[in-house]
Amino acid sequence: MRIALTLMVVALAVTSCKTSEDNYRRAYEKTIAARQADEADNESIYGSDRRMLPTTAVIAGNDTVPVSIKQVSVVVRDGETKPEMSAYNVVAGQFKQQFNAFSLRDRLIDAGYKDAFVVETAEPYYYIIVQTSGDVRSASDALEKLKQKPPVAMKDPLPFILHDPRKK
Repeated sequence: MRIALTLMVVALAVTSCKTSEDNYRRAYEKTIAARQADEADNESIYGSDRRMLPTTAVIAGNDTVPVSIKQVSVVVRDGETKPEMSAYNVVAGQFKQQFNAFSLRDRLIDAGYKDAFVVETAEPYYYIIVQTSGDVRSASDALEKLKQKPPVAMKDPLPFILHDPRKK
């Protein structure tokens, strides 16, 4: 009797642990639904805001440089020193999730951008700054250098220069 009961429990455990085509299908459908939700989110205010970031032309020497304008604030984790932000900032990444922004910031630091930091907009949207400068010429030079040898894959509109109008 005890052996028969043990065999039944083992048989039940083994059959309940098997993955099935239904399990795979549910996982696949859940992944597709999440991807579609993300695509829909890109059409929402976040995606629209990213595409509609106000841009102006700023004269830098003999060149005209496109500069996006947005008020932002620096975001730091516990124990980190808050970096100083200047008027013109080279942006190498943008995310809706703070975790993703800090993950890219850490990768950029490992790639040699030791001063990379994260800023936040009011929406909130998170940008990763790789260089900050008081003048547009230095920011433009850093932007061109980043475009020539990007440390990570970047999609349009990245990289770009961000100007916080509160900074002089």
